[in-house]
Amino acid sequence: MIEKPEHDGDDDDWVRVGSYPTLDQANDHGLVILAMGEACQVIESNQPGEFDLRADANAVGGIADELDAYRREGGPPDMIASSVRKWATHPSGGWLSALWACVVVLVFIWQGRDAGLVERGSSANLAMMEGREWWRCFTGLFLHADLSHLVGNLVSGVVMATLVSKSLGSLRGWGLILGCGALGNAFTAWITYPQPFISMGASTAVFAGLGILSGLGIAEMLGQRERMSWMRIFAPLMGGTILLGWLGGGHDSRTDVLGHVFGFGAGAAAGILIRGPFNDLRRILNRSDTP
Repeated sequence: MIEKPEHDGDDDDWVRVGSYPTLDQANDHGLVILAMGEACQVIESNQPGEFDLRADANAVGGIADELDAYRREGGPPDMIASSVRKWATHPSGGWLSALWACVVVLVFIWQGRDAGLVERGSSANLAMMEGREWWRCFTGLFLHADLSHLVGNLVSGVVMATLVSKSLGSLRGWGLILGCGALGNAFTAWITYPQPFISMGASTAVFAGLGILSGLGIAEMLGQRERMSWMRIFAPLMGGTILLGWLGGGHDSRTDVLGHVFGFGAGAAAGILIRGPFNDLRRILNRSDTP
């Protein structure tokens, strides 16, 4: 139970700001008041099995606003469960993943029958920068060097796309994955120019998906920033960066490390924006439409 902090005045100075069915819930809401620098106390209610949260009568206005915001956000104990419920409401997008896998396999078969396909469709920086063939940053995502390259990207791509689709919805999730993957290839072409550089493979999009998940995690943590340290807020990004270094850091000389890094960075930025400012803007617009 939260102990009553040092407080001057009579018991009449305390007013009830909430009543809760469990002691834990009362204590959790009391922590919000303590974080404001205000005094509070938890006592047993006149109603059996309930607990009252009381605070200084002079600070009731500000406390009520903070507690309302806390309830809307769900609070730390409910945040994970709320996020899981929200995550589970989106479909996995299995049909889109299957469609993507079929397209990638068909393109790989096409490569075996058309020796010039890689030359025409790979993410080649000279063709993109000098020939303005920017569509290559997208088509390069569907080309692969060999069977092991293909299988590795198929497996990791389906897993990553499922997680992103469950977080954002399949259409939006796949659109962001491919868009951020193509953007990663474009950045790579710009950085490596004028030295010739050619890349291909879906791994840039796969790491864009990892970046999206990391960005979404940061955005969720930023929503709780009043009660979290910056270390905890950026934990999703640090975790994603560790995975990026472990899985995409160049264990093979052919690995497109820059593509992985820029794909991840583009995805992280997109994840923060879509769950942060854009989400806030959508809530404002929806509120303005309510009569």
